[in-house]
Amino acid sequence: MTGHTLFLAVTDRTDRTDRSNQTGRSDRTSRPAPAFALTTLAVDTGRLEEAERRAADALTGLAPGADWIGLAPSVRREVVARVRAVPHHAVDHTEHDRDPARSASPLADCLRSLAGGGALAGITAQPYTVYLTGGLTGGLTTDDAASAPLLAGARAVHPDAEARFPALARLTTLLATAAAPSIDAAVTDGEDLYDAFDRYTLGGLA
Repeated sequence: MTGHTLFLAVTDRTDRTDRSNQTGRSDRTSRPAPAFALTTLAVDTGRLEEAERRAADALTGLAPGADWIGLAPSVRREVVARVRAVPHHAVDHTEHDRDPARSASPLADCLRSLAGGGALAGITAQPYTVYLTGGLTGGLTTDDAASAPLLAGARAVHPDAEARFPALARLTTLLATAAAPSIDAAVTDGEDLYDAFDRYTLGGLA
């Protein structure tokens, strides 16, 4: 089967007051914590089942909901080494670096940015399917999904990635927690989860 399968994980802190300390910085880095971000793992659809198996192997022993920076350095190095075996097309982490209060849908903003640039630029030229972890969030309703950037052109959009491909959904969520330490160089190369992938981008809205 040709084309790609995209796994999307949303980080939504727009309704939280505890996402930063009194200086407006995240608890673990000197950079302001983004209120909203979208993490995407793209896999060649023809290797989807293999990717799920290898992702399950790579995450063996990790507790559900594990936070990358909270793992011991030795565990991070081991996971990075195992994740290298997961077939993939590319990974992208897009932070909503504008005021979410001025946006009707931070998720739509991130989807639009994802479709237009970064490691996944041009991915919509071939058929693709989308799996969402945690369902639709970020100001986007089910009715909106039909016209949302990126989602509108998908062969199908599934809001239940955890039920269909639990390991790839977990890996995408783990990548979301690994983005800040990667951007801030808070971990060494051997402990940077994004270095396990051949192609990736990290940054703000395009």
